[in-house]
Amino acid sequence: MNQLTNIKLICFDLDGTLVNSVPDLRLALNAMLDDFALPNVNDLIVKTWVGDGIPKMVERCLIHVQNKAPSESELNHAVAIFEGYYQAFLNTESGLYPAVKSTLFTLQDKGYKIALVTNKGEKFLPDLLAYFGIDRCFDLLLGGDTLAKNKPDPMQVDYACNYFKVDKADVVMVGDSRNDILAGQNAQVKTIALTYGYNFGEPIADINPDYMINHFDELLTLL
Repeated sequence: MNQLTNIKLICFDLDGTLVNSVPDLRLALNAMLDDFALPNVNDLIVKTWVGDGIPKMVERCLIHVQNKAPSESELNHAVAIFEGYYQAFLNTESGLYPAVKSTLFTLQDKGYKIALVTNKGEKFLPDLLAYFGIDRCFDLLLGGDTLAKNKPDPMQVDYACNYFKVDKADVVMVGDSRNDILAGQNAQVKTIALTYGYNFGEPIADINPDYMINHFDELLTLL
C-alpha cells in the first residue's frame, strides 16, 4: 500500500469509525419504543440504520417495528423522546475501537490538523469525546446539524478545508460508511475506508475508496 504524503488535515467520521456507538443507540431506541409500547430492537439491526443522522435512524426504526412510515409530527415527537434518552444513556455501553486513542494522540503529536465530520447532532459531541478522553485531539467539530448540509454532501469537508486554509490535495477523509467516502469524493479529497464499521450492512469496498484498512492504527503506516 503506497503511503499518503503531504497530508495536513485529516477528517474523521465518528460512529463506526472511532466509537462503537450502537449499544447506546440501541438502549435509547428501546427506551423510546417502550414509551410507545412497541417491540424492542437489537444491535445487529441498529447497525444498519446508523450513518444518516438521528432523525433518519429513528424513522427507520419506526418503519421496522410498525411496518409503516410515521407522520412528520409522529417522527418529530419520537426524535425528541429518543434524544432525551440518548443523552441519558450516552457512554453507557459504547466504547472506542481498538487503538483509536493512542493513534489519535500520535497523529496530533505529528502535527496533523484533525477535524471531526459526523452526522451525529453537534450537542452530543463534547460530552462523548470528553468521556473517552479524546476531545483534545480535535481542532474542529462538525456535527450533522452544524451546517446546512451533511454527509454525503461535501459541505462539511469543504468547510474544514477552508477553515484550515489547506489545499484539497493535502486532505483525507477517514470513515466506515458510504456517506463518509462519498463526502470525501464529492469534496475531491482522498478517502480511507475502515472495514470494521457499519456501512448499512454493505461492503465498504463497493464505494471505491482510495485506501482501505482493517485496523485504526494502520493509519500510522499509511500517513
